[in-house]
Amino acid sequence: MKKFFVPGALILCIAISVVMWILKPIPHGHRYDLAFQLSLVLALIWLLCKVPLEWISKRGLLLAVLVVGLGWGAFNIIGIDPRSEIVGAYRSVFEAVDSGRNPYTSGTIFHRGEDGAPVYGNFNYPPAEIYPYYLAYKICGRWDSAVLTGVMLFLNGLCCLILLAMFKTVRTGCLAAFFPLFLAGEIKTNPSLTFLVTALLLWLMVKDWRKPAGGRFFLIAVLFGVGLTTKFLIMPLMAAYYWHAFNPWKPRSLVRIAGGGAIALATAALLMAPFGVGAVLKNTILFNLVLKDRAVLTTFYPNVLSGPLAGLGLGAIYPIAALAVVGLAVLAAPRLDLFPAMLTASFAFLLAAPTPEPQFLPIIIYMALAWRCLEMEQRGPCLLRLRKPERPAG
Repeated sequence: MKKFFVPGALILCIAISVVMWILKPIPHGHRYDLAFQLSLVLALIWLLCKVPLEWISKRGLLLAVLVVGLGWGAFNIIGIDPRSEIVGAYRSVFEAVDSGRNPYTSGTIFHRGEDGAPVYGNFNYPPAEIYPYYLAYKICGRWDSAVLTGVMLFLNGLCCLILLAMFKTVRTGCLAAFFPLFLAGEIKTNPSLTFLVTALLLWLMVKDWRKPAGGRFFLIAVLFGVGLTTKFLIMPLMAAYYWHAFNPWKPRSLVRIAGGGAIALATAALLMAPFGVGAVLKNTILFNLVLKDRAVLTTFYPNVLSGPLAGLGLGAIYPIAALAVVGLAVLAAPRLDLFPAMLTASFAFLLAAPTPEPQFLPIIIYMALAWRCLEMEQRGPCLLRLRKPERPAG
């Protein structure tokens, strides 16, 4: 029965998104197709996690992935809007920083309301999302969609290199087929720093699986702390990672969980401190949980949980429902292997998010691919097309 729970939940989410798309029950709702796209792609990622390991290196599947990635990437590049909201938002953030104002309290940050008209408020991304783009702005001496896209392609490229370093025994072609998805699968919004932090975390976790080392506990905790100040996907990953270590028969496991969590939270607090921890939390986490407040500055794209609740006039209970859905997924972590636990938490997070977030799908695919490669490594080279070892000299 348990093995049907995840596919059943995904089928239900697809059905809910289709019904919403047809009925359009929310007067101020837009782009109902996004919830359907998100649910459908998550179902396909689940299939990637379940296909026989032998299929992962089959040329037909890899060619299909390559073609889809190239098409998806080309579509995204062609569709870049030089006047997009994110370009204007960052420009106003840089102006605020250069003038000595706090972008989380200035009220001068550019947004677009539901009617497309400019609306000004506070910055609603976590603070680490400022630094790489601000650095590029200073280096280039200008800010536009080309600079933004260049930064994201660079960060996404680093993730591809990390994947190669993570699985040195896997043939490059098997991994490279996914690179177009990772490079340009999402370049209209800005998930690339979250992507990079996730890739580094997975790399450290894989290294720790192969050969445990005490120092990695601290590095992983610090990196989670940095990730908490990028976009929000790191939050369920961190919760699942630490709770996965919980053992009810070993109370000392709670000490390790608390220690790692404390290091991560302290790191995040240090990064938020220059902008004010309270101001950052108010304009990021709390802003996204309260649908009524969120709708003032951003367009509402109904998701499979937020949409029905908003349509039924129950938007006030959305924060409780969303936290419950993600919380239940995290609580299941000790019963799963580590990577499946983090994938389960990320699925729940994307489906419970206030709006569909297709921007994170390349990261989820990256995690799923890393898990399958790790599985094949555990099962042995008979299932994995390994790089040919170099012949000894002479």
